[in-house]
Amino acid sequence: MQRAGTAIELGAPRQRAVLVALLLRPDAVVTVDDLIADLWGEQPPGSPVVTLRSYVSQLRKLLEPARETPTVLLSQAGGYRLAVEPDHIDLWRVKQLHELAGRCSTEQPERARAHLAEALSLWHGEPLLDLPGPLMQRERERLSTLRLTLLEERLALDVTLAAPSDYLPELEALAADHPFRERLQGLLIRALHRQGRTPEARTVYDALHSRLVEHLGIDPGPELAALRAELDDSDQLPTASPHFTGRRDHVAGISQALTGQPGPGLRLVTVTGMAGVGKTALALQAAHSLRPHFPDGRLYADLRGADLVPASASDILADFLTTLGIPPTAVPQDLPGRSALFRTATAGKRLLILLDNARDDAQIQPLLPGSPDCAVLVTSRTMLTSVPSVLHLALDVFNQDEAISLLDSVIGTARRSAQPDQAELLVEACGRLPLALRIAAARLVTAPHQPIADLVQRLADDREGITALRTRNVAIEQVFGLSYQLLEPPLATAFRMLAWIEPDIGLASAAAVLGLPDDQAERFAESLVDQALLESTAPGRYRFHDLVRAFARRTSQRLDPDERTTAHRRLLTLLLARARTAFALVVPGDPVADVFGGALPTRPVFADLAEARRWARTETPAAIALAAAIATEADVSAGPTTDLRSAIDLLIALSPLGLGAFGGRAEEAARLLIAAAVARNDRAAEGRSRFLLGTVLLARARLDEAGVQARLAAQACQEAGDLAVLRQALNDLGLIAQAEGRHEEAIAAFDESAALARRLGHHSGEVASTANAALSRIRSGHAAGAAETCRRLLAEPADGTADAGMTAYVHYVLGLAYQVLGRLDDAAAQLRACIGCAGPAGDLDRESAARSRLADVLRLLGRVDEAVRQAEWALALATKGGRQRERALAHLVLANTMTARGDHRGAQDHEAKAHLLLSRLSAPESAVATLLPTTPDAPTTPDAADRAVTPREG
Repeated sequence: MQRAGTAIELGAPRQRAVLVALLLRPDAVVTVDDLIADLWGEQPPGSPVVTLRSYVSQLRKLLEPARETPTVLLSQAGGYRLAVEPDHIDLWRVKQLHELAGRCSTEQPERARAHLAEALSLWHGEPLLDLPGPLMQRERERLSTLRLTLLEERLALDVTLAAPSDYLPELEALAADHPFRERLQGLLIRALHRQGRTPEARTVYDALHSRLVEHLGIDPGPELAALRAELDDSDQLPTASPHFTGRRDHVAGISQALTGQPGPGLRLVTVTGMAGVGKTALALQAAHSLRPHFPDGRLYADLRGADLVPASASDILADFLTTLGIPPTAVPQDLPGRSALFRTATAGKRLLILLDNARDDAQIQPLLPGSPDCAVLVTSRTMLTSVPSVLHLALDVFNQDEAISLLDSVIGTARRSAQPDQAELLVEACGRLPLALRIAAARLVTAPHQPIADLVQRLADDREGITALRTRNVAIEQVFGLSYQLLEPPLATAFRMLAWIEPDIGLASAAAVLGLPDDQAERFAESLVDQALLESTAPGRYRFHDLVRAFARRTSQRLDPDERTTAHRRLLTLLLARARTAFALVVPGDPVADVFGGALPTRPVFADLAEARRWARTETPAAIALAAAIATEADVSAGPTTDLRSAIDLLIALSPLGLGAFGGRAEEAARLLIAAAVARNDRAAEGRSRFLLGTVLLARARLDEAGVQARLAAQACQEAGDLAVLRQALNDLGLIAQAEGRHEEAIAAFDESAALARRLGHHSGEVASTANAALSRIRSGHAAGAAETCRRLLAEPADGTADAGMTAYVHYVLGLAYQVLGRLDDAAAQLRACIGCAGPAGDLDRESAARSRLADVLRLLGRVDEAVRQAEWALALATKGGRQRERALAHLVLANTMTARGDHRGAQDHEAKAHLLLSRLSAPESAVATLLPTTPDAPTTPDAADRAVTPREG
């Protein structure tokens, strides 16, 4: 310490501690009692006031210019005040610099780093070294934590700003000193990864994971999990074309635009042009060349802008977020929530995002990251006028040299050079359109001795085609037509039939549509790949180019108008049979035969539920596209409704198998199915399709719209006598009313649903709706009746269809009832029973909620330490599961238990974290903020994993 620029010796340790205690409250009165507690805690000396006055007297001799008239250390109102401005104290300057850094860290990271560096420079050795007393001990710990936080934030900026690697030894040493501090370990992992030392980064992560599991019994948090996913090189880019040629200036322009000096906004490039002009090939070539510039990953999505039902931005965001390491349960249900989380997840990362085949600007906007460190490359057939591109390329057909170069890459320079004039004529006959030229060249490869002139002549002889597909004066369809005419009849039929499957084709689907064994269907598909009429995207999976599919479908309709119906019917039969089998694995005991009709396949289709879920994830896009196509066929207003009803049943059967991951496209398909059912005046189909839409809307947390559809579904199902779907629609109406706090209405709907389930012999459905009604009864003040209901459910003999999750749910509701009734020991027993069922079943959300509620009960029983342990366990489970509601509930209960323990600072910290999480949730879920120690938990929206045509829990 200095006075008038001269260092002064402040005396004995406890005397210095008096001065520090006053400096920590500058220009404020500190009472004598507070100072005694600061210096000695609960064991002061015999005459603490006398001793304290002695210390103050000695300090005045050192600090006051004139002891007769003190101006620095003043006696005031039963205590002492040190008249010093906070700005003259290093600690307050550190806090000021920290706040300044926080305010400018996003917009001015270099300035923020300078503020943090200045703050750290004010540290000189260990703070408050050798000073005695409880206050000094607490402040030493707090200041050490503050310095570590400042170091972390400065090092985070070093990593973000790609500062010289001289910070790395400091980061490595700090991480070694704090082996359990996840943020610090994460910074080291990211720094190593960004400097090309990814194997070392993986080693650091794996070591941290082992420490956390072994010593704390938890996994790394979501941020570290996302970072670990980056270490696996989150690269979704498809393989670049092996025959890419030309476009050098375009590739260079894209590279410069996406890697040049970053500005304040997003670096985005758009590439537009007609179908087949090579937009995707150019974008992939550029993206692969830019890999070193984007070490945090490359994301890719085909937006399917030309499809009847284009890709949903919401679905793509869900895929992007999980690819970046966000747990599926932490992905919001609504598009704005997913878009906001995507911007957060990409902040500070250097990612390249390729959005291929966009329909319009609206489809792209939610998919844009918020960080200028990321880059976006978009392709589209239409001009994109409102996206903020830094470069727009309007791609035209090849020039002559580029076209010849592509021909050389496929058929060989020698063959082309031997027939140069004919090669030039072929190029012009193809309109220099890359796709057409590639198909023509593939035709030549399959006929190595055919003169190029023969191919040119065939193109010249066939001038039939659709003008919409012309480039200049050449009909591109001629090129497809020539390849098609050279196919053997069975292969030509396969080409036409397979075109009715979209967006891509699995081998089983191909075999079903062609009516062939798998091996023969595979031979046909591979033959079409060889002809460049079909693309192989993965082993056993294929896809048509949009133009080729359009040609094949027009050809099919011209030659045999019944082929579309035949293909759709065969595909629908296959997908529905498999979906029903998978459904039965997910929800055993549900009356599937009554809902979907017919008998289940006798031969096992899936080895287990995991295989069924994998199948559903892969084939759901095709099922959605098929249902939409059936709904929009030309004769939709007349004729039999069997196919329409089966298409609806297909999507309902897929609803518990991840249909929610395709929410946007599923919603559009459901609306098309409703329109078709209404046009046919088919009330049964209308009821099921409205129920399907309500299910999709529920999963997307759009409760008002879901309620409208569920009510309309219930009316239609009632009229049509479709009791199984009516039962589920009523259960959904109960869930919506419960989530919105209309408990009497919820009880009525649940009771009616349970009665219907009893009539249908659907035991698990009856239990679920009855338990849901009991939960609403607790919330409406009838806990005793709810408890009696739950006891009856648990006492009923099992019929072989009950599962651990359902039993856990009933125990949970009974535990809540007992808590409200004040039967705390019984409540604890039921919640432990819930944990015993949910834990082995892997239901993290249910176990976390049960442990939080158990912690609250234990607190009320006075077992505070045990309550804290349970609440911390609940928080760890909720963090691992990723669902914000359970995390918020755990933090709120921890706040209550910390208060009971007397740790008010800890309680405030947990309460603040809870409210931060709640602010990110939809309105119904945010009602958790009103949770009181002895009340049941607040309404919640059903989450995306809730089951359709089977019990949903409240």
